[in-house]
Amino acid sequence: MAQFQELFDVSVTWWPFELHPETPLEGRHVDEIIAPSRRSEEYREHLKNYAREAGIELASNRIVANSHRALEFAEFARDRGHFDAAHEALFRAYFTEARDIGNTAVLADIADEVGLDREEWLAEVELGRYAALVDQATAIARQQGATSTPLMIFDDRFVLTGAQDLNVYINVLERLGAKRKDADASA
Repeated sequence: MAQFQELFDVSVTWWPFELHPETPLEGRHVDEIIAPSRRSEEYREHLKNYAREAGIELASNRIVANSHRALEFAEFARDRGHFDAAHEALFRAYFTEARDIGNTAVLADIADEVGLDREEWLAEVELGRYAALVDQATAIARQQGATSTPLMIFDDRFVLTGAQDLNVYINVLERLGAKRKDADASA
């Protein structure tokens, strides 16, 4: 997404969506979800290679975190003007550092890392406001047909699911008439 935001004059709004609310608070071992097999291992290797091509070194995280608390944390950060930093820190923590982003204490550490008040975060967890917000946003997304991530909605007119090559996003944006940033420079 950062790449197409560099190319086009577009705004992006992230929406909290809990894909697997059935995941226990402590997470689940990946082998409970996807039976170990040659095919599943090939799939994991494909993902690692795909990420590596994008400059991301994925950790071998064998625990699938319960994402609800991380989604709450992201909304807490949004309300304090730190969403982008929190989003990047959550991604890095889970995918490259194999940290449990469902754990409140881990999220408090991330709050420190991105300049948020850890004690305020812990108090918000107790209040549950952000838990309710995530539940409501997830319910609305499901009512609109969301069943996977990533899910991109362009200009309320076009829906694209799953990770895609940059050229797919460029094609969609061009078809929808998004203005290229480099067009501004040449005008």
